[in-house]
Amino acid sequence: MNSSASAPEPPLFLVGIPRAGTTWTARVLSNEDSLYPVMEPDNDARSAPAIWAKRRVGRFPILRPGDREDDVQRLWAWALAGAPQTTRLKVAARILRLTRPSGRRRFYQGKTSVVMQVAGLVGANPPIRPVPGLSDRRLFVKTVLLPLAVEWLAAETNADVLILLRHPGNVLSSWMKLDLNLEYTRLDDHPAIRRQIEQKQIPRPGSDPLERMVWHIGVLDAGLEAAAARHPTWQVRTHEDLCIEPIDKFKRLFEDLGLVWNERVEQYLARNDRPGEGFLTRRVASDQPAAWKQRLTPAQIEVLQRVLSQFSLSTWKEEDLVP
Repeated sequence: MNSSASAPEPPLFLVGIPRAGTTWTARVLSNEDSLYPVMEPDNDARSAPAIWAKRRVGRFPILRPGDREDDVQRLWAWALAGAPQTTRLKVAARILRLTRPSGRRRFYQGKTSVVMQVAGLVGANPPIRPVPGLSDRRLFVKTVLLPLAVEWLAAETNADVLILLRHPGNVLSSWMKLDLNLEYTRLDDHPAIRRQIEQKQIPRPGSDPLERMVWHIGVLDAGLEAAAARHPTWQVRTHEDLCIEPIDKFKRLFEDLGLVWNERVEQYLARNDRPGEGFLTRRVASDQPAAWKQRLTPAQIEVLQRVLSQFSLSTWKEEDLVP
């Protein structure tokens, strides 16, 4: 998978978990002229090629360097080519947009969702011929579904990696508000996760939906932290830190990533520093770090503390989960 061979610089990957602030961060970075952004090519809710490619590995693939998954490798070869679009892929995208929320939920539960399966078949094996002009720019890819396979991707692509973490309380409150109940990702069905549970490396998920949601956050965050710890050259940031004096913090991030700061970046940050809801990236940045304390009830915070205390997380300690 060497589609980036003609690029002047290694690709840059922004990796987080859902609702960790990756969209806001990606849009800030995408104002840098030299970057060619590709957003979530592996998201089977939005990218038809991902449906077919990930049918055997699940929504959150668990892969290690050296693992061979031909369909997933082809998916990322397509992404490294700039995710070129063809008439067939545009048709697949239109089919995918017809999926109802109930159909998407069935699909994530491992059940039949005819519309998504048809979209996946139409979008299977996308072309890997690089998009025009890609060789003159640096590929920049954002993904929120690869926390448990980021080392595999980095080894496959020789990419630079930016890990973005967010306070678990803020992630949980966002998942709950947008009804992103990731219990349907069935992570605990994966053989690698089952082995970690049996060996007591990670806790067993509870039966309560809220406990399972927090458990998913713990598994994904623990995977990202462990991967980052093994790669000291990777850049790691938290959403909360970027929200405090964002212009200064992003200037430092640009410098560390070898990117060039420009006026458009600063204007974007100022323009979006205002109230927003849902999937919009507008937010009053200074309000974000402590938002979970107002959004979660004491009972929900107790579940958050109890479940996450069983994980070996280093970014946020026990005292960071106390309102």
